[in-house]
Amino acid sequence: MKKGCCALLAAALLMLAAGALAQTLPSVECFSPGLLAMSEAVASGAPVHLEASLDADSALYARDLSVLSAMLDGTTIACDSSPDTDSLRIERQDETLFSLAVTRGEDAAAVAIGDSVFRVADEQALLCALLGDEAGAGGASAMIGALAPLTGAAILERVPLSSVAQWFESLETGVALDGGFAVTQAFTVERTMSDDGTRLTRIDVTGALAREGETPWTLSGWLRQPAGRTPKDTFELTLTQDEDNYFELAYSSTRQSNVTRKDKAGENKVDTTLRAAGELAGSKISSRLTVCLRNNWTADGESLTEKVVVNSTLTHEDKTPGRRMQRLNLVEASLRNAMQFTTWEGDDSFSVTDSVTCTVEMDSNTFLEGSAALTLTVGGEALPGVGPAPQSEAAPEEIQKAAQEAVAKLAAKLYAQLGEDTKEKIAAGLPQNE
Repeated sequence: MKKGCCALLAAALLMLAAGALAQTLPSVECFSPGLLAMSEAVASGAPVHLEASLDADSALYARDLSVLSAMLDGTTIACDSSPDTDSLRIERQDETLFSLAVTRGEDAAAVAIGDSVFRVADEQALLCALLGDEAGAGGASAMIGALAPLTGAAILERVPLSSVAQWFESLETGVALDGGFAVTQAFTVERTMSDDGTRLTRIDVTGALAREGETPWTLSGWLRQPAGRTPKDTFELTLTQDEDNYFELAYSSTRQSNVTRKDKAGENKVDTTLRAAGELAGSKISSRLTVCLRNNWTADGESLTEKVVVNSTLTHEDKTPGRRMQRLNLVEASLRNAMQFTTWEGDDSFSVTDSVTCTVEMDSNTFLEGSAALTLTVGGEALPGVGPAPQSEAAPEEIQKAAQEAVAKLAAKLYAQLGEDTKEKIAAGLPQNE
């Protein structure tokens, strides 16, 4: 009997040890297991719910933001997404101020704007109706399609070089890109494998793109992705139209993983720099983007708590004549995300809180300064879809009219909720910018 109890106890301890060993922890290969698990859940079709509240300290050089601050106070933007339905709602004081939802069907899409439901051919038709710009909607759809091979990568994780190679190879002649560009010369990719032939370590790419009626831009260069304990990904690409129009891009990203207590705590680091420099119509333009990722984590064998901070800074200098008058000669921007979440092995639902701060300066003048608090939930029940849709498709004018009426109702409902002091400021008129 004692032997049987000891055997059971030993088996239980082995199972616990195996569970602890099986727990996925942050490393060079995986910056954030929690975010990776969330990305995989989203890719499998799990519903996504996002709530955001905003604060603005400075915006568009306005001298008085008290009315905007009052409007934002207590206002929540809620977005829901599932494989078939996407929705957007703006809410304040338990009242829905605006709502828009789209449900995709086999042969059409049902669109709800407020209480009105319309039938459209697809989401591009909806974009055309809302934007009133067929070219803009087509460009947005084309860009989404062109980036599709890369969108499966988890946020903040390394994009496999093989996926990058496949994406370049998908850019065949005629493929439409954003901004009116299209591929004019199919991209070729030359692969270099590791010495043991098991890993892709470098690709060399060449191709060309252009707007209709313009001289093509030739893109050529290389991308490298090594292995190791502190791998450093790099690329150098050149985009050239002629001697007065060219850009050189250089990228480096180093990953490190430090364990302070074995299987219990540690810190992951990723430091990335992207530089672009060249000329457009003979005027020098340069940009520098730096992104610093930090993941301080703790684990107990069952749960993993991660505190992920992303600090991004952008400096952009444009010496095109007239840019200083537009306050676009020098742009400096910073963005900070501070995320916190806990995940458990085998969980299929997740929740993340994110505190965001943003600052944008143009020629040393503050253009934007604000913050946001976000909560992201993955998993759970999906919102019901829109329907049933009418039998006939809606004319673009109908959708535009419904959208304009919905915005007008939003303004009226929001105004009714504002305090008397704010209403008096609106009636008196805000001070004009100097």
